Amino acid sequence: MTQSSCPPSPHALPGAEGSSDYLHGMPYRHYKGGAYAIVGLGVIESDLSQVVVYESMRDRSRLWVRPLNVFGESVDTPQGTQARFAPDWPAALACLDFLPRATVLQVLACYDAPYRHYHDRRHVLEMFALAQARGIALMPAQALAVLFHDAVYVPGCEHNEAASAALIETMVSGVDAAVTALAARIVMDTCGHRASVPESEVVLDLDLSRLAAPDAEFDAWTVAVFEENKALLANRTGLSGDVLYAAFMQRRIAFLQAMAQRPHLFLTPAFADCEAPARANIARMAAGG
Repeated sequence: MTQSSCPPSPHALPGAEGSSDYLHGMPYRHYKGGAYAIVGLGVIESDLSQVVVYESMRDRSRLWVRPLNVFGESVDTPQGTQARFAPDWPAALACLDFLPRATVLQVLACYDAPYRHYHDRRHVLEMFALAQARGIALMPAQALAVLFHDAVYVPGCEHNEAASAALIETMVSGVDAAVTALAARIVMDTCGHRASVPESEVVLDLDLSRLAAPDAEFDAWTVAVFEENKALLANRTGLSGDVLYAAFMQRRIAFLQAMAQRPHLFLTPAFADCEAPARANIARMAAGG
C-alpha cells in the first residue's frame, strides 16, 4: 500500500468523491460498538483499489486497513441490517456546524499529543456534551472558545491561552471578525478563570466542571494532571517518585485553595449545583483525603 504523509483528499478518490465522511480524524462506530477514527484513504499498489486506513480510539498504537467497499458495506445482525462502520459525529458538536468539519477535526487533533493526559480531546468533547446535557445553547463565539481554549498546551508555559486564541484567527475563515475576536477574548479569560465579558461565564463553568466530579473521578483527574506535568516538575525540582507526587500535590492544593477563596467557583445558574461538590473535593484534597 502506498500512502502519503498527509491524508489524501477524499475528493481525489472516485469512490469517496464529494464526501466528508473520510476526513482525517472523522469518528466512526463499528456495528459491535467499537469507536474508531479515520486516518486517511489509501490505494493498494498492485491493483489500485481504494482502502480506508483507520485506528481504534482505545488503542491507537496500530493502524487498520479495509477495502473502501467493505468498510462501508451493510451487515446482517440480530438487530437487523446495519452499516459495518457508521459515521459517529457527536450531536453535541452541532453548535460548530458553521465551521467545515475538516477544520473542527484539525483543531481536535491538536489535543491528541501523547503528553496530554488531562487537557486532551476528551476534555473538549466533554465540555460540548455537558453543554448539550444541561440545555445550554452555545453561541458561535462560545463554541469556538470551547474548541480552541486548550488547542495549544505546553505544561508550564505562560502563553498557552494567548497562542490558542491566536490560533482561532489562523485556522478559522469565513466567520465574522467580531465573533472570532470575542472567542479569542473568552479563551484568554480561561487563563485566570475570570470573566471579562458575560459570554465567558458559561465557558469557564464548563472548563471547571470536573472539579465537581464524584470523588473517584475527581481523584483520577488529579492523577491525570500530575501525569501531564510530572516531567516538567521533575526537571525543575530534581525530585522523583512519591516525593515528586507530594510536591505536585502541594502546588495543586495551593492553586485550588486560592480559587476557593472566591465567592463563587461557578458563575452561571446552570452550574450552581456544582459549587458545593467542587468545594467539598477541594477541602477533601487539602485534608489529604
